[in-house]
Amino acid sequence: MAETFQKIEPVSKKTRIVSLLQEAIISGRIQAGEQIVEGKLAQQFGVGQGLIREALIELEHHGFVQRTPFSGTQVSKLTLVDAQLIFDIRIELEPLAVFLAGQNAAVTAANELKELAEKTRAACKAEDLDAFFEHHLSFRKKIWSLSGNRYLCQALERLVIPLYALYLIRRSYSREGIVQTVLDCVEHQDKILAAYEHGDAEEARGIARDFLIKMKRYLGTRLVGSVDSDR
Repeated sequence: MAETFQKIEPVSKKTRIVSLLQEAIISGRIQAGEQIVEGKLAQQFGVGQGLIREALIELEHHGFVQRTPFSGTQVSKLTLVDAQLIFDIRIELEPLAVFLAGQNAAVTAANELKELAEKTRAACKAEDLDAFFEHHLSFRKKIWSLSGNRYLCQALERLVIPLYALYLIRRSYSREGIVQTVLDCVEHQDKILAAYEHGDAEEARGIARDFLIKMKRYLGTRLVGSVDSDR
């Protein structure tokens, strides 16, 4: 019999724990701001506390939890004011990264951006929000990396990734608004790539800034019911 299937890699315990915790956060079974006790989770999952800590580190990297020294870990909780403050900084920093990336992007890097944009577009057509935000964030992170400034890249990762987690967590509150945001993001990617193809990094910077200003303006309407505006 001809070989039809490739070998399946076993899913690690950590990957499974990360997936289950993320699902619980997105579904609301674990609430925003809720404290996470490593020992309690280890007991519930029947694994060592070190494995839980590794899973929480990965979740922190994706913006779903916040780990504070001597204070423990809690589910990320962004208010509308928090998100707006993040956008104030993002509006200044990310267009700079887009500009620098436009100056540094070689043919290979440009092709990688196109591939990521295509994956994002495919996820949008399939209405797969998880895949969309994953690929769209990868697109943005590639641009940050192409900026050549590791400090700028680190600052944007710390600022922006929690916003992506917020959209995923709150997608059920305003699905229509999230879907429109997805369409806007796809259009934005295409405009950035077009500017890069023209060799106009300054145009790309302006496109990025205008887009972020618009996204900040939409925060209060597209995430209605998801964030508190008074704290």
